[in-house]
Amino acid sequence: MSGIGNMGKHALRVAKNYTKGYSDTQTKVRTATSNDPWGPSGTQMNEIATLTFNQQDFIEIMEMLDKRLNDKGKNWRHVFKALTLLDYLLHGGSENVVLYFRENVYIIKTLKEFQYIDEYGKDQGANGKSKAKDISNLLSDESRLREERRTRAHMRDRMVGRRNSYDDDNDMPRRARSVPPTRHPNNMEDSELQRALELSKLTAAQEAERNKKVPTDPELEEAMRLSREEEARRLQNQPDPNALALFDDGHELHNNNANQIDLIDTSIPIQQTGYQPQFASFNPYAQQQEEYMRQQQQIAIRVGD
Repeated sequence: MSGIGNMGKHALRVAKNYTKGYSDTQTKVRTATSNDPWGPSGTQMNEIATLTFNQQDFIEIMEMLDKRLNDKGKNWRHVFKALTLLDYLLHGGSENVVLYFRENVYIIKTLKEFQYIDEYGKDQGANGKSKAKDISNLLSDESRLREERRTRAHMRDRMVGRRNSYDDDNDMPRRARSVPPTRHPNNMEDSELQRALELSKLTAAQEAERNKKVPTDPELEEAMRLSREEEARRLQNQPDPNALALFDDGHELHNNNANQIDLIDTSIPIQQTGYQPQFASFNPYAQQQEEYMRQQQQIAIRVGD
């Protein structure tokens, strides 16, 4: 039921704003200081504080605050929310807000005695009373108010700068894609060389670390050393096949015959024919000997003649 009641009050307030001809600025103040059991929000108060720097909006805001601060006790939320909004404007609004309420400080001082006892016997005006005392003390201490306004302005500037920096960071990838980076050949080569050196050092360090972690076996190393020496002696004592070929006349013949045997398919039977091929062996030394004897015979015949 409370939710439906709040919705009904909100609709009634909207209708009243329209029928009574409240301006947009006045409507903002009325909404921020309504009887709803929440608010005013920081967004609402910051928007109204910004409007105080405009002269016409400032006048409308002050008129509406006067009405809310002088409201009846049963509308204690109007009073307390108006004091909350005023405290925000004194710190972050126009300097005119400070001047106006210094001249009309009696409005705030009268609220130091504000109270409203509800049907359950609870004083709902206690919070408004405490807030009125704080604002009265702040208005009477000029140096304190000036310092607090300066601090609030500094905080606001920092927040705005941080937000702008965040927006710039979000835009950076887009700008980076649109604007190609300038490349300097010398610097690029130096950087690549530096990266190569660092990578080489890193690889060497990793290799050394791995060698430290791998345990060594003395017996295994000794066995490997003996195996290498045995292999070296075997290769040293093995005869050179090329040297043997120079003194072994049958070496090449044996290899040729072996190759010929490999090329013959013994699975195919040899057909016997009437013609038997005649294999004539060729011996270049015998041919030279025959040629020499023939020449000697011819010389002897010529001498006899």
